[in-house]
Amino acid sequence: MTKILKFPEHTKGRYGQLGYHTVRSARRDGLIYNEGSGDAHLIRDRSKLVVQSRDFYRNNSIYKGLIDRAVSYTVGNGFNLQVVKGNQRVEKLWKDWYRFPEVRHLLSGSETGQMVCREAMMAGDMGAIKTSENDGTVQLIESEQIVNKTGWYDDGIQKNKYGKPTAYNVAEYNRQGNVKRATSKPISPKDFLFVTCPDRPSSTRGVPACQAAFPMLHRINDVCDSEAIAYQMLSRLAMSVTREGGANAGRTESADDSGASDDSITDRLVELDYAIMFQGNPGEEVKGIERNIPGKNFSDSIRMFMRLLGLPLGLPLELVLLDWTQSNYSQSRAVMEQAYQTFTAWQEKLDSFFYRPLLEWKLAQWKAAGIIKTTKLEYEWIKPTFPWIDQLKEAKAYGEKVDRGFSSHTEVCKALNTDRETVCNMIERETIDAIHRAQRVEQKTGVAVDWRPFAGKMESPAQAEPEDDTDDSNSKDKKNGN
Repeated sequence: MTKILKFPEHTKGRYGQLGYHTVRSARRDGLIYNEGSGDAHLIRDRSKLVVQSRDFYRNNSIYKGLIDRAVSYTVGNGFNLQVVKGNQRVEKLWKDWYRFPEVRHLLSGSETGQMVCREAMMAGDMGAIKTSENDGTVQLIESEQIVNKTGWYDDGIQKNKYGKPTAYNVAEYNRQGNVKRATSKPISPKDFLFVTCPDRPSSTRGVPACQAAFPMLHRINDVCDSEAIAYQMLSRLAMSVTREGGANAGRTESADDSGASDDSITDRLVELDYAIMFQGNPGEEVKGIERNIPGKNFSDSIRMFMRLLGLPLGLPLELVLLDWTQSNYSQSRAVMEQAYQTFTAWQEKLDSFFYRPLLEWKLAQWKAAGIIKTTKLEYEWIKPTFPWIDQLKEAKAYGEKVDRGFSSHTEVCKALNTDRETVCNMIERETIDAIHRAQRVEQKTGVAVDWRPFAGKMESPAQAEPEDDTDDSNSKDKKNGN
């Protein structure tokens, strides 16, 4: 028999040792929270969140801008392969194949990487099937296609007792564009790349990255629609016409209103495209209701909404609106430092679950075909790095880091989305060409000229010895050699 504890009246509204106050408040208010694993919470509502996310991306410019901005900073034009040690030929093989890695040959390599990142952010997960078509390309699979033949409350993934996927059930779209469950077939994990963003250890599938901000998107739409309607109302001119017999004339001149009574004024209102006129007798008038339109704090409210909207993706307001007018250089760097942490996390996700497995698959194919001898290479990906906010200040800062040993030339080149070898090769070619040009000028004119202007470099002036600001005569004598 369960004994029900009753709390004394004097303990209400106080914190005590018999439980958590928020739980008691929720119970009193009739709020119920569902328990269950991560997959259990996803099964019922995940598909609806994905559909809503895609609708936002199609019809909401703010949401589309958020996703596209995050993708551009995370992927940019794609990850570039740089082989540090090993077969340098792999770089060319990868570059040639990755021009069109998608089975339909409709997406370039950079577009494929952007598509994978966009789908992962917008739908929570996506997949890619390794095929033998078109010299071994991949078929991108949307999140909605990972389903079982039967059973709506299933995540479409077969798992062992530890929750590790053992097969991915992939279905096709029918002619109407709907998922045809009957075509669902299991794909082995060795032939399937799965990029997911689970938010719990017990979750297998992911949800849209910005799903927590979806209610905010609806509110922003309502606020903007309300302000637009208010502008339309104020754009009409209210005119009151007062004259003898105006009421009768108004009834004659205005449109008939079959639903109005004889003594009603509704049929004395004439509504034009850009005006509303009221015709009445002397002493009758129509007064408009003054409104503070647009809202006094409309712009501030929208900016705050935008800040909250970008939080799930780590996007500051400046990136959401592409507006830096209210930020100085230090503030811009501070918010970009925080945003870059989010971009780096997404880059690691794509590196681990898409780019690296994809490269390993191609290396195995090239070795089996006898094109390369080994698949053991030391390589790295050149990814988009921290964006340069002020080019001059960033260049000086990186120069100081390299001079003081806090950074390297390689890292600076990566910050410019290139690799050191490419930069050094270009500098070598330009230097040699500039020296030859300077020699030709000297041969023709007999005058020795500096080669650096031909390479686009200004001659560095000799660094003068810094002067001592003190008035110490001994110091001056030392400088003069005395």
